[in-house]
Amino acid sequence: MKKIFNYNNFNKVAIILIVLSLVVGFYTAFQRISFESNYKTVEISMDFEETEKFANQTDSDIKFWLDKFSELGTESVVIQEETINSLIKDGKKIKTYFVSELSKDLNWEADMPTRLVHDIENNKLSANDVIVTTKDKEVFDYIVKGLKLRYTSEIYDVYEDNGVKFIVLKGIVDDVYYSSSATIYNVFGKSVASIKKVVDSRLLNIGIGYSEEKINLAKDSNLDVILRPINYPRFTGNLVEAYQSENEKYGIIPRVYLAYGKEILGYPENTDEFKEFVKENNISSVLVETGTQRENLKQKGLNELVEDTNYETVRAFTMWDWIRQKYQVYGYNGAEEIENSLYRAVTERNIRFILFKPFFEGSNKYLTDVDEYERTFNSLSDRLDAHDMSFGKANPITDFHVGNLRLGILCVGVALASVFLFNSVFKIKNLFGKILYLLALCSFFAPFVSRNLSSTLFALLAAIAFSGLAIYYFMSMIKKIKTSNKNLGTLQVILKSTIILVVTSLLSLFGAIFIVSILADVKYMLELDIFRGVKAAQLMPILIFLLILIIQFINNNSKNNNLRKTLSPIKKLLDANIKVYYIILAGILMVIGYVYIARTGHETNVQPSELELIIRNFLENVLIARPRTKEFLIAFPALFAAVFAANKKIPFLTEVSMLLAVIGTSSIINTFCHIRTPLYLSIDRTFISIGFGIIIGCIAIIILNGIYKIYTKVQERLN
Repeated sequence: MKKIFNYNNFNKVAIILIVLSLVVGFYTAFQRISFESNYKTVEISMDFEETEKFANQTDSDIKFWLDKFSELGTESVVIQEETINSLIKDGKKIKTYFVSELSKDLNWEADMPTRLVHDIENNKLSANDVIVTTKDKEVFDYIVKGLKLRYTSEIYDVYEDNGVKFIVLKGIVDDVYYSSSATIYNVFGKSVASIKKVVDSRLLNIGIGYSEEKINLAKDSNLDVILRPINYPRFTGNLVEAYQSENEKYGIIPRVYLAYGKEILGYPENTDEFKEFVKENNISSVLVETGTQRENLKQKGLNELVEDTNYETVRAFTMWDWIRQKYQVYGYNGAEEIENSLYRAVTERNIRFILFKPFFEGSNKYLTDVDEYERTFNSLSDRLDAHDMSFGKANPITDFHVGNLRLGILCVGVALASVFLFNSVFKIKNLFGKILYLLALCSFFAPFVSRNLSSTLFALLAAIAFSGLAIYYFMSMIKKIKTSNKNLGTLQVILKSTIILVVTSLLSLFGAIFIVSILADVKYMLELDIFRGVKAAQLMPILIFLLILIIQFINNNSKNNNLRKTLSPIKKLLDANIKVYYIILAGILMVIGYVYIARTGHETNVQPSELELIIRNFLENVLIARPRTKEFLIAFPALFAAVFAANKKIPFLTEVSMLLAVIGTSSIINTFCHIRTPLYLSIDRTFISIGFGIIIGCIAIIILNGIYKIYTKVQERLN
């Protein structure tokens, strides 16, 4: 009976269960790859307003440019709903008055109808109201017709006097937009008052209809038309019906919905009506990525709309001004870096809808070189072809997630791997270790208790545990080499280093498989939710390295079966006189830790150098996936250096090199933590990194061996 409950048997059973759980993880990963392979079409959609402004700076009209971009692969045009302000910008003869500002004009009554003057003087109009007037009957009728279709008399009223027609838009305090405060000073320079001027109103920016001329221009260029309606939260009663009516009027079958402003159409009172309209017409909602290239723009009601329509959604990339300004940067002669931005958005961030805007040449001057646009589109198309992607109508992603039963099995595998690491590091082989294994089995029930919390926690635990196992493995192997009396030859060092790197990388990849399986949910693919343990998953392996370094390399008693005895080296270290090179090692650790963590993500202030960006761009252009610089240039060659240094019995170089190698284990896992990135790309990136790392590692061994020979010869002469 004792043999059955022997700790080694517990270990074997744990390993078997981890492997079985890993098989479930591989199955889930293959399912995800198959799921992602269905979404290979990228839609490029022009912003009509931006294209019109761009065309005005060129020698050609907008029709020429719409035709040209259609030829290059543009699929559709987004046409914004017209507003009174947009009509004014388009040159329509419209005049507006803010009621609160009228009293500042002594002759304001002269321009107004008698009834309107009477209503203003008798306070029947609010200070928040806006008066709109025009002598153009066609424009007036267009505005009134649009208002009638969307709103009731609660929102507007109509006045007429001697053929001049007036519209009063009835506002509230929240509709008024002010300029920044201006301070008034007396003759002594003392502040005596602060004034604000009304400069705009939301009422001048509510939707009133669409331009038939713009729609026909787009259709004549064989471009699909996407109408983009404006929501007015104060009154949403007829907005959904109006949107449906406008699509029918112009013969448009709506297939994608691109929200405008801070909320979806119909929010807050009529969201259910809009959801039903979206479902009935199989319309795909569009999630627009933020300017930091992380998550999506927050628009009230949009996430709920996506969830309630079975996640039939596409992620969109809008061309922010700072991207459009990347012309002739990083040594390029044209818009190559803008193209790179589009390419990365599609291949790395699950973007399938590009809201295209013309490029800038300088800060605000449009690039009007048609040849450069042709080069950009053709080059982007060729590069996407390598990923089996093409331009066309975007097909929406649909629901994908794993069930609680499968998630429970994955959680058990992660929990057992964590216990295995803990027991291995602290050399626990007693009853306590067995109890930990038994408790790990309880993790099966975690998803049934709290699915979201368990997904996050066990994904983080997988990142830490398997990175830790990879570190434990390579440090144990290096310790064996260090303590061995056998001196390995150069080829043997290269072979040993390669084997250690491959096994270490595989252990990290096993952790990555658990992560992508646990987080295999459409919410993460669309970045409706993100894995928030990335930085912790990068920092913890460094702490695990320090712990193993103290226990494995300082503690000479490797047969401890007691946690207190195993931890005794830490107490000894705290009491000991520290060698200078350990202080240097600690300093290196802090610098590496800061730079490594600070450079994670898109929101960091620690940016790559221009030279590094040029190298990255080159690799991105010649390879299917750009390998991570810190892996193949630093971490993986450092592992080779650690094996070499251990073989030559050089402690400081061994420990510094192992520290740098730690970056590789967590970096591999980090690659897979970004669930929005297609899984095939993360796999390609990792294996390319390993291949490059082995090549550079071999070169590093040859160089180090040459330096070591020179050093020993100099030492012999000096002695």
